[in-house]
Amino acid sequence: MEEVTIKQGERPFRFGFVLGRFQQLHLGHEKMIDLGLRLCDNLLVLVGSAQERGTKRNPFPAELRIEMLLEVFGERAIVEPLPDYTNENDHSHAWGRYLLEAARAAGRARGLPPLDLMLTGDDEERERWFPPEELAALARVVLPRSAVPIRATDLRQAMLADDRAAWERGVNERLHRYYDDLRAQLLAVYRQEPEAGGAPSGK
Repeated sequence: MEEVTIKQGERPFRFGFVLGRFQQLHLGHEKMIDLGLRLCDNLLVLVGSAQERGTKRNPFPAELRIEMLLEVFGERAIVEPLPDYTNENDHSHAWGRYLLEAARAAGRARGLPPLDLMLTGDDEERERWFPPEELAALARVVLPRSAVPIRATDLRQAMLADDRAAWERGVNERLHRYYDDLRAQLLAVYRQEPEAGGAPSGK
């Protein structure tokens, strides 16, 4: 997989993608997507675990996650749902092939150039998703989590505590109007699963 050095003002890629669950969309996610928009003529945002909703790890439905992405990015990015291949913890090469084929299929459906960039965080596990031969023509840009140290886990915890100010600090102001709805959905999940306890987890 080619490592990419980013030079200011360049837009060297034709078609790239970002994968996330966006539970919920926050400023760290936005930085990654904004970077993709600066680097790519066409950027696909895949909303992972799209079949999941109503759980502590995945409280919000894909439709709402997509709506919030479109609220922030409009038509600048292509946004599509991506169900898990088998389950969320499947990080096999089969999952990696499934992910890349989903991205390439979305591009073919729109007549886009071949996929040539993947943008990711610096999670070590991502290195194990893909067999080397699948990535021969695909560059990778890594954005460290430390670049914008915000976690969706903490935002969900702020909502549970009804700390709206803390939540708003990590979220685009265009999404502030969603607070009451998001909090109501999150509280409903915790009322259904009181026995698990603890803080929310995930991205």
